[in-house]
Amino acid sequence: MSRVFFAVVKSLGDAWFQALDAIMTKGRDYEITKGSYEGTRRLALPVSIDIEYPGSRPLYPIMPEGIPAPTDDVDIQEYTLYLMTGTKKPNEHYTYGEDLEWQIPYVIKMFKKEGFGTNHCYMTVGRPETLYFYDTEVEYSESIVVRDRKTGGLLRARQIHNRWNLEKDVKPSSQCLRGIDVWVEDGTLNFWVYFRSWDLWGGFPVNLGGIQLVKEYMAAEIGVKDGGMIVSCKDLHVYEHGWFVALARLRKDASQIPGGAK
Repeated sequence: MSRVFFAVVKSLGDAWFQALDAIMTKGRDYEITKGSYEGTRRLALPVSIDIEYPGSRPLYPIMPEGIPAPTDDVDIQEYTLYLMTGTKKPNEHYTYGEDLEWQIPYVIKMFKKEGFGTNHCYMTVGRPETLYFYDTEVEYSESIVVRDRKTGGLLRARQIHNRWNLEKDVKPSSQCLRGIDVWVEDGTLNFWVYFRSWDLWGGFPVNLGGIQLVKEYMAAEIGVKDGGMIVSCKDLHVYEHGWFVALARLRKDASQIPGGAK
């Protein structure tokens, strides 16, 4: 097993660059037997990164001339709405916002009502039954209803099912973001973010840019300052089709990649 990459960095862009360098020079090279881009390879590394000032701008990596940035402010703003609302586009079978839109206002309320000495404010994405998203041999469905105990009024309602994984040409998948742990320390709001699987090039920059904007919104609503962010993943990776541009960004050649990565 590859050793875990630990780092303390200043910004989101710095986190991305240092992780890219670590993955491309120390990552585990393996063939994808099930999942995105089956039959190809990726380089992956377990990571835990402490980002001291995730709110420093720009929120995305600065790239040298000739290499396009993996995201920008417009994409990050759009992704923030994706995180905070449960609206699904026609081609989406689930969104992170379906889960987070229930929890963001509750966490804000919890801190304002109960104070900052609590560990209850963990925002979960996905459910145990999410594994059934991959199983085409079972039918899974669940109705979730939240009502006011005094009035009986409906507060939230949601239907979850896995029928979409039988649609033609649809590859079953499940949420990569699995949780955001939230705490207040020394008057600042902090996040600990966990992804079960994470594309460094196409996912990491826009994901964390959007999550940072959610954190800034929540800090303002709670009445504290914006704080730091720790991010973890057991498989932060770069797909084979992205190795060439990754090497160009690092100014390295293929001989410096595990196994030569031909």
